[in-house]
Amino acid sequence: MLYALLLALIVWRYIAYRRDRVREQMQLQEHIHAEELSEAKLRFFMNFSHDIRTPMTLIVTPLLSLIKREGDPQKRGIYEIMRRNAERILGLINQMMDLRKIDKGQMQMHMRETDLIGFIQELYALFEHQARGRQIRFLYEHDAETLPIWIDRRYFDKVILNVLSNAFKFTPTGGEIAIRVTHDDQNATIAIRDNGEKIPEDKLEQIFERFYQSDSKQSGQQTGTGIGLDLARSLVELHYGTISAHNLEQGCEFVIFLPLGSEHLKADEMVTEPDVETAEQLTLAEVEDSDDTAEGPIEAPTRQRPILVIAEDDEEIRDYLVQELCNDYEIKAFTDGRHAFAEIMRSVPDLVLSDVMMPDMDGNTLCMSLRSNLATSHVPVVMLTAMNMDEDRLRGLTTGADAYIVKPFNMDILRQTIINLIQRTRTLRLKYEHTDQLEGKTSPKSVKSPDEKLLANIMKAINDHLDDDSLTMDLIASEVGLSRVHLNRKMKDLTGQTPHDFIRKVRLKKAAELLASGKMNVSEVTYTCGFSSPTSFSALFKKFYGVSPSQYYKSKTE
Repeated sequence: MLYALLLALIVWRYIAYRRDRVREQMQLQEHIHAEELSEAKLRFFMNFSHDIRTPMTLIVTPLLSLIKREGDPQKRGIYEIMRRNAERILGLINQMMDLRKIDKGQMQMHMRETDLIGFIQELYALFEHQARGRQIRFLYEHDAETLPIWIDRRYFDKVILNVLSNAFKFTPTGGEIAIRVTHDDQNATIAIRDNGEKIPEDKLEQIFERFYQSDSKQSGQQTGTGIGLDLARSLVELHYGTISAHNLEQGCEFVIFLPLGSEHLKADEMVTEPDVETAEQLTLAEVEDSDDTAEGPIEAPTRQRPILVIAEDDEEIRDYLVQELCNDYEIKAFTDGRHAFAEIMRSVPDLVLSDVMMPDMDGNTLCMSLRSNLATSHVPVVMLTAMNMDEDRLRGLTTGADAYIVKPFNMDILRQTIINLIQRTRTLRLKYEHTDQLEGKTSPKSVKSPDEKLLANIMKAINDHLDDDSLTMDLIASEVGLSRVHLNRKMKDLTGQTPHDFIRKVRLKKAAELLASGKMNVSEVTYTCGFSSPTSFSALFKKFYGVSPSQYYKSKTE
């Protein structure tokens, strides 16, 4: 009997153990399934967001042009409504991108000391119009006039905006929403309350989970995408703070705690220099303000209009770019990088405008091919892309792109970027026209770019054969590793001169230097500098300097 009981106890313990193991495995499987489902949803949204940026470009970019040109206040108001809603869609896309960066540990914070009171005041102002329209009493209270705090302004505004958006979503017309900022010696507290719907007590933690959607009593339907509060919590944690929610007697309140000071921050998270805006962060108003001082499209000295090559596989965006830029530039448009590259090698344009994701040859490969070829290494490249992750930007800039603009883009900013880059190339050309400045640049230590390296090699080839009157383009092209045609084209692009004119100018400047030294007479200088006869040398020297070689010699040696 005792053995039977002992056996029964062992069997019962074994069954209980197996049952617990099965339950644990089921819970683990459920957790893994939930994680996989969340990842699948996020991956779907990410792929979808890339696809939606291209058509959004053809909504937002022409819309900004209409707003800028429209004089009728009523029509302009309608356009502004369209713009705000388009920006809401882009805001959702950007939130999904941010979540992806956080999940992969690639969200780099750049904390700057900021006045929290003024910062929230700017965000408060964005909702005042909505509050008036719905007759909501909207309050902003703070216990100090200023409150210095270290935050990343690019991301912390999304925390406040998401919480306020939820407050307005669940607060009925005629309700009340309030923001209150308080602080003690160590923490700042931001409390956002409303007198709208309460959150079920068992859901107070769940609302911060990704893709959780609550039912609205006002509409009876689920609202939102379920990513706003998850992003807000993640961003607050990256600021070393906490966010929580609790119900009030009427409505609910979200409370954010942030540490004051900078002792809790890592050295690479702190930024002390002024915030510099990138091209894609500039506003339309800022571009409009600069119109009076900005230069117009640059006229290349050897062409009637600058040449732009556009590589874009989306037909509508390609046609739109051609339509907007054709009045100022000669446009050559292609559907992929391979055909664009062939045309660039043939015509060497003033600038290349390229999409990143294209068939046959993508934008990054196109840019790398241009940078690795001496004939095209100087051509500016602007990347237009729907991919706005930091690693995507870094990849584009690493290939040698001069600018990286995310779709949808502001057409005025794109125009100004094109103008600036062509102007920069033109300034470089003017700099290289001064051959006397190039003679001191043949040291490898002073060479910084492929173009400077090429010019240093050309100067070395010329100086090595300076006394050879049979020095030809073919010889120089052979020594620098270019074909005769590419050397001619590259020299024109970089110096504004043909190789023949450039060589002659170098010889004349060297001749003037030797004459001024008084160590050689005119005849010796003639042959040392590679001129075939004193007569031709004298004619060329007088045309260039305004005096004969003998007169120049006397003026420098007497």
